Amino acid sequence: MGRIAKLLFFILMLGMFVLFPTHLQAKIKVSTPAKVRVRSNESKKLKVTWNKVKKADGYQIYEYKKSSKKFKKVADVGSKTKSWKSKNTKKVHTYKVRAYKKTGKKKVYSKFSYTVSAKPYKKNAKQVNAGTLWFKEDVLDLSVHQCMTPTLKVGVTSYAKNSRAEIYDSTIRWSSSDETIAKVDKQGAITTQGKEGSCKIYARAHNGNVTWIKVYAEDYATNIKFENVQAMMDDMQNLIHNYQTEVEQIAAFFEKNQANHPKKNQEMTFLLSDNRKEVVGIVEKGDAIYYKDIEDMMLQVLQSFPGDMEIIVIDGVVRFRLNGLGAQYVELNYIFRQLVDYEESSYHFTTADRWIYHYTGLPT
Repeated sequence: MGRIAKLLFFILMLGMFVLFPTHLQAKIKVSTPAKVRVRSNESKKLKVTWNKVKKADGYQIYEYKKSSKKFKKVADVGSKTKSWKSKNTKKVHTYKVRAYKKTGKKKVYSKFSYTVSAKPYKKNAKQVNAGTLWFKEDVLDLSVHQCMTPTLKVGVTSYAKNSRAEIYDSTIRWSSSDETIAKVDKQGAITTQGKEGSCKIYARAHNGNVTWIKVYAEDYATNIKFENVQAMMDDMQNLIHNYQTEVEQIAAFFEKNQANHPKKNQEMTFLLSDNRKEVVGIVEKGDAIYYKDIEDMMLQVLQSFPGDMEIIVIDGVVRFRLNGLGAQYVELNYIFRQLVDYEESSYHFTTADRWIYHYTGLPT
């Protein structure tokens, strides 16, 4: 090998040696510490805990400083440590944690955890930290366009011996594991996003105590296989057999646009005009709602169906009412906002999830 070739080879190897740590560092990813919590300890201290991060070489604890309005590092602990205690204090403190991995003389850091805060207290204190959180519901089965707020209970910490103690910070931090399935706002209202699937909705207290509820989003309005059709009146069988697609899409439209629906106890009725050439919307106890995007489909069904029909929207229900001009009528109801309890019978039964057949000689 010539002298110049040897020199070039040496420069190349030296460059690889120098750049290798940086190249290696770019590939290393450190997971964010999970299940970060903080609680009162020894009545004068706060104890921060977290789950161990795989292959981490250590952890850093940061505390929020009101004077500078910034987080400042207060501790750097080793890989085998999963907790840290503060100095004696009487105040509320806020923390966050991150993990790191060493690469030579440098460190690769994870993202910071969510923030947690707590206050130290004696067992008989009037104000304490949050305890266990739990949902009243086991799961939520929602339609793909539905909003519901589950019932969340938050207890006081088990270390409190004062039966009248209150949680000093009752704010709940809400989050979704998949916002394409369902989002949740600051008040805990869960809104599905028009897509079938499942996700978890998390509720976290100020000190990191957390619980979750599983949400299943399903398209109940369309692609339905109706059951017990032979038990229905002939005109309803005709509607389901020959106009099912239109019925489903009309129901799905009002479910998707429920923000524009009548308010509680308001009723909107759609029927043909006297000359049967347009849809007339009649509102009881309220202003007109938006329905133009579905008007052509409603007109097609109302014009072509061989009989009198009304489409009624009220309190989260779309009613397809046949023979509705007299005291006796038959309905196919799609319930999207809230489920109601009723007694099944030959005149009133579930024909698909959230679809109810109803025949009566008296108004409901």
